[in-house]
Amino acid sequence: MPTSSRIGGMLVGYYLVCPRKAWLSLRGLWMEQEHEAVALGRLLDRSSYRRRHRPGLFEADAPDGTGLVAKIDGVNLREGVLHETKKGRSCEEAHLWQVRFYLWVLKRCGVTGPSGRPLRGQLDYPALRRTEPVELQPEHEAHLEQLVATLADLAKAERPPARFPRRSFCRRCAFEDLCYG
Repeated sequence: MPTSSRIGGMLVGYYLVCPRKAWLSLRGLWMEQEHEAVALGRLLDRSSYRRRHRPGLFEADAPDGTGLVAKIDGVNLREGVLHETKKGRSCEEAHLWQVRFYLWVLKRCGVTGPSGRPLRGQLDYPALRRTEPVELQPEHEAHLEQLVATLADLAKAERPPARFPRRSFCRRCAFEDLCYG
């Protein structure tokens, strides 16, 4: 039984990395709260950008009525940039879609940058001293609508998706014991 009827950006990222992780999270299993790597990432976020960015929580509905929530690391409205801080680039594709999801939710909320232009996104990797620009294109919005519909279906599924064969990524996952323990 799903514990939340809203789809968030972290869930989108989870799904893209591992649908089983997303299914478990949809059921209220957020194992990462106590995970050392996640705690390190939070510390990195707080210590790297605390003055430049203001965090925020935004809610909207997808075109099909599914509730969406964006808990963003920070946004600089004067510059029109949404920031998402990550420790490393091992799941960069999922990171990109998480930021696109946040940009989409903000767009659906009517939030814009200077002169009414759409916000841009930026992935910040402070430990790597790198940033990656992220934009939301119409084809991304269509893909996000499909991802949200897929996640809504996943929330209704009685059983979790099959686990992947063990990957190197799995050793760093807080859900590893649930899959392979």
